[in-house]
Amino acid sequence: QVGGSVSEATTLALAKAPMIRALACLLSLGLRLTFAEPCVGSLCPVIEAALRDEVNPEALRLLQIGAGRRYGNTRDSDMKAATCTRGDNVKCPGSDAKCSGDQCCPGIAETDGKSFPCPSAAMGFDGCDVQHKVQNCVPCLCSFDVDRTLTGKQDALDSCPMNVELPIYDSAYATGHLTLSMVGQNYSKTFCAGCHVGIVTAGDGSGFNSPERQLLASKLGHQGTLASQEWTGPSLHGEARTNCSGVAVHSTLVVGCADGTKQYAVAGILSWLQEAHAVTIDSENVWYFDDRENNIAPFEGTGFNARMVSCNTREGPIGFCGAIRSEIIATPGIALCPSSSWAGMH
Repeated sequence: QVGGSVSEATTLALAKAPMIRALACLLSLGLRLTFAEPCVGSLCPVIEAALRDEVNPEALRLLQIGAGRRYGNTRDSDMKAATCTRGDNVKCPGSDAKCSGDQCCPGIAETDGKSFPCPSAAMGFDGCDVQHKVQNCVPCLCSFDVDRTLTGKQDALDSCPMNVELPIYDSAYATGHLTLSMVGQNYSKTFCAGCHVGIVTAGDGSGFNSPERQLLASKLGHQGTLASQEWTGPSLHGEARTNCSGVAVHSTLVVGCADGTKQYAVAGILSWLQEAHAVTIDSENVWYFDDRENNIAPFEGTGFNARMVSCNTREGPIGFCGAIRSEIIATPGIALCPSSSWAGMH
C-alpha cells in the first residue's frame, strides 16, 4: 500500500532480499516516507545505503522512502488516560458489555469471536479463549535486556531465520550488523503492548546517540508506552558498566548495569515513573526479560517478576537467536530456562 502500511504478505515477499528486509523493518516502526521529503535523523545513512544497493523499482513503489512520523515522548495525559485498579468495573473493548477483574469479555472481530480478558483483570489471568488483553488499564511495566534478548547473534540468519538483520552497527560481543530477534521486531501481540516499556542492559547499545539506540527506542515506543526517548545509566556516553545499586535513573532506557544488578535499575525506573509522571505501578505488575541466568535469579525476593528468554537457542551461558514472542508471558514469579542450573534448585 503506497504511502501507508505494508501488508504481511508483501513484507514476507520483500524479506527475501536483505536490504529490503531492513526497509520493511524500518517501515514497521511507523516510518512513512516520501521521495519529495529530505531524510532526517541518524537512520538516514541506513535508508540511503539500502537505496543504493538492491532495492528494485517494484520494491521502491511498495516502500516509498522519506521522513514522516517522528517519535516524541509519551505525554503524561496519555499515560494516565485509561488506568484502573485490578478488579474495577470497566467497559469491554468493542462491545457494550461490562466486566470486573478476572472475567472474560465477549469475543469481537479482533479476536475472531473468541472471549478475552477484562481490561482490569490480573496481568496473568488466562481463563478466556484468548490469553492476552485487547486493552489493558492496570498499570504495568515490561523491561528488556538488549543483547541476545531484543537482538540475536550477528551474522547468524541461517540459524535464526525469523530474525532480521539491519545495516546498523552493533558493538555487542563479536560486533557486526544489528540483528533483531522476534521480540525485538514486534511484541505487539504480547501482554507487554499494554504496558509501560523500557530497557535495562549491561551493554551500551553501541554508544551515545547511536542508530542502534534510536532504533530500539523507536521499536519499543511504537508498540508499548515509552515514557521517554532519552537514555540514562552508567554507560550513557559510552561503555562504563558498573553495579547499578544506588545509581540514579532518569528514564526507562537504562544502559551500563553490570550483570546481577539490573533489579536495582528496574526499581529505579518505577521510582522515576512515579516522581516524573505520577504513574504508580505495583511490583506484582513488573516484568523483566533477559537471556542470562545471572540477571534473572537476583530478582528473587524483589517482588518483581523476571523471565529468562532465548531458552531454545543458546550459546553457552547467553542466548543465541534472542527472545521469541511465546516467552513474553505474564505468568508471575521467577522463571529460568529448564536447563538452567538455578532452575533445578528453585
